[in-house]
Amino acid sequence: MDRYIQAQRENGEAGRKTPYFRELIGSVDAAYRAAFKLSPIEVSPMFGKLLLICHKSLLSAAALIAQCQPDDSVGITRRAVEVAKTALAIKLNPKNAEHWVSFQQRHERWLRRQEGEKPKFFTVQFEGTQADPLVQALDTFLGIVSDAYVHFTPEYYSSLDWEVFRTSETGGEIRLNYFHRNPREVERHYIALTAFHGKILQVFDSCFDGFLSREESTRKQMEAIWIVSKKFSDEYHRRYNEPTGLEGTGVL
Repeated sequence: MDRYIQAQRENGEAGRKTPYFRELIGSVDAAYRAAFKLSPIEVSPMFGKLLLICHKSLLSAAALIAQCQPDDSVGITRRAVEVAKTALAIKLNPKNAEHWVSFQQRHERWLRRQEGEKPKFFTVQFEGTQADPLVQALDTFLGIVSDAYVHFTPEYYSSLDWEVFRTSETGGEIRLNYFHRNPREVERHYIALTAFHGKILQVFDSCFDGFLSREESTRKQMEAIWIVSKKFSDEYHRRYNEPTGLEGTGVL
């Protein structure tokens, strides 16, 4: 365990000095902090709290990517997107706050578990959100990361850093590198994290009735996210001769 933690620290120290961390993550962090200063949270404290949750998620996910554990970061980012989707759903239809709480259904599930029974399937159904382009973009992302990283799927399995050594015709050794050695995978996750949180900030701008984009300081910070993202995305494509996988998704 000590060796594992030490490796995390060493990777993190090296990772946070890279341009991907300093410029990409730095651009999103700067936009969040500008939003904190200007967001009219006194009008809606709930949206302010949800914005803070998303910023916390950015920092946690970025730290994991810097430590060369990008696949472990995606669950955190998925939850941040769910936070943003919930905020937007409530903005579009205030009654969706009641659907999100769904006290009776959630309480019923806990009772069933305590009695050793399998609870009924439950998912929050938001009303009046399906046609919103931001909701559609967030849903696309949720589908991508669920298939590729969050759930135990073949896509997730194949993305791990495996090594197989043959020592004889019948023997050998299988290794799973807990820290990704391939910089391409790490870099792609940095680009994705930046783009997803750029979209999340657009959601909160909508929740605050466009206040963030009307203010010059926050607008410039939010625009900078996409300028920097394109720069690194183009460089990724040039270096590895492949797209990041986010093109055409409504996220990047």
